[in-house]
Amino acid sequence: MIQFHVFRVGTYKSALEPFLRDDMSAYAKEANLSWLSVLWNAYTASIAELRGLPPETVDDYINNVSANLSLVKGDTAQLALDHGLVDALKTRDEVREELIALVGEDADQMTINQIQFDDYLAAIRPQRQRDREDTSKVGIIVAKGIILDGVQPAGKIGGDTLTDLIRQARLDDEVKALVLQIDSPGGSALASEIIRREIELTRQSGKPVIASMSSIAASGGYWIASAADEIWAATTTITGSIGIYSAFATFEKSLDYVGVHSDGVGTTQVADGFDTTRPLNPIIADSMEQVIQHNYRRFIKTVSEGRNLTLQDVEKIAQGRVWSGKTAKELGLVDQFGNLQDAVQSAANMANLKDYHVIYIEQPLTAREKLIKQLNRFLAGVANNILGRTVHPAVRAFKKLGPELETIAELNDPQGVYAYCLVCDVH
Repeated sequence: MIQFHVFRVGTYKSALEPFLRDDMSAYAKEANLSWLSVLWNAYTASIAELRGLPPETVDDYINNVSANLSLVKGDTAQLALDHGLVDALKTRDEVREELIALVGEDADQMTINQIQFDDYLAAIRPQRQRDREDTSKVGIIVAKGIILDGVQPAGKIGGDTLTDLIRQARLDDEVKALVLQIDSPGGSALASEIIRREIELTRQSGKPVIASMSSIAASGGYWIASAADEIWAATTTITGSIGIYSAFATFEKSLDYVGVHSDGVGTTQVADGFDTTRPLNPIIADSMEQVIQHNYRRFIKTVSEGRNLTLQDVEKIAQGRVWSGKTAKELGLVDQFGNLQDAVQSAANMANLKDYHVIYIEQPLTAREKLIKQLNRFLAGVANNILGRTVHPAVRAFKKLGPELETIAELNDPQGVYAYCLVCDVH
């Protein structure tokens, strides 16, 4: 029996509900259904438009799948054809022959005339030329992954690592504007604030900073985005989750069950403050609650100042609630809809640039990271060839569990305070 002590601010901050309840709270259901509905409507609308179908076709296909399957005797392929989701039913060799007719056969006459994706990119990528000293640049920094304190490898956002990259752009006279592409459910509150401050310094230096939200920019991800001159997102971006939490587990009941107990003396009232073998010290519990409240107020103030909203207006849309990009724009959390290219163009316009280059500012991979990346790519290809793409749901659930627990274990904020959206990361 594990005692999980949770401190959080925000009615909708449901990141730790899986550890506290055996069902979803009414608030979590309300918030999740709200943004899920936006995503589902956007998804079905896109399919209907691209396939030239009435909007209700996709809903009928899904919601009445059992009845619809009975009409085609359980043939899912025929069902997709009847609903206009596919154009024809063909075997693999028939598809191959049709592709050969379109693009030709390879030199060995074994398959279609094709090229590996990496080779294609190498072929179309223009050869880098030596930049002139007077060339203006718009820099892009990708902030992808969980936000952790300190220096982190590529694939995670380190407070110090990302700050160094932003500072590099700020001090580079050729970089006239910066686009920060964010794809993160958040993480360490301290690291988020360190990054936000560096963005603020970059703006104060006279360089525009645009935040371009990818699929997720929530909690700590929104914390850092709020410092930008403009925030761009997609209608289906998951954002918001303006809330704070901290948690601490103790195991005294589990130990008591097996007859193990803890005792001792200390020089202060909080000497056993974070002893996992004993009940949580009430002084520590009260202190943690005050720290959480303070950081939540700081989060609210940060968004208020960054978005030019009153504290009261931010409080109404905060409370840890997750929003879709569509709703976030209506609430003033997002400025524009568009992709990365749109954000780059906006950054260039703000810097009054007409002729400019776009560069990625990124940390170099170590030799070990390069090797691991190449090995992972090779193994992924082998696995796909051997196993195909059909994976049993039980296997998917098992594979999904590991990364979630690993993510929680990696959280390393010095004060144990997090602006992290668990539901955003695993939806």
